[in-house]
Amino acid sequence: MADAGTKLTPQQKIEMARKAIEGTSRGEVNPEGFSGNAVMRGSLMGEIRGRDAVVAALKKIAAMFEEFRQEPHAILADNEHVVALINLKVKSRGKTVEAQQVMVVHTNDQGQVTELWAMIEPEALKQIQPR
Repeated sequence: MADAGTKLTPQQKIEMARKAIEGTSRGEVNPEGFSGNAVMRGSLMGEIRGRDAVVAALKKIAAMFEEFRQEPHAILADNEHVVALINLKVKSRGKTVEAQQVMVVHTNDQGQVTELWAMIEPEALKQIQPR
C-alpha cells in the first residue's frame, strides 16, 4: 500500500487489481486493499457495506463453489477508476460454467477500494447462482 498522501498511478492500480483478482480466486483477500467504508455490489452477493463485511463476502464467494477462477482479460484504470474484464470459470453442482465478468471499482489515492461493482453475464449467472 502506498504511504498516506502518495497518489498511486493508474498502472500501479492495475497491478494491484490483478493481484487482488488472482488472490480472490484462491479465497485470499487483503483487507488493506479496502477503505473502512467500502461498498460492494454484485450479481452474487447483493450490496455489502464496510471493509470487514466486504472482505468476508469475497472470501465466501470462492468457497461457495466447487471451483471459482477469475482470469483478468483486460484491466484499465485512471485516477479514480479501475475496470477489469474477467474470464470467469465456475463449477457448481457438478456443472462447469464459463462466463464474462466485469468489475468497476472506485479507488482512493492510495489505491484502496471505496466502491466495487461485480457483474456476471445474466445467462451464466442463472446457471451458477446458489439455490
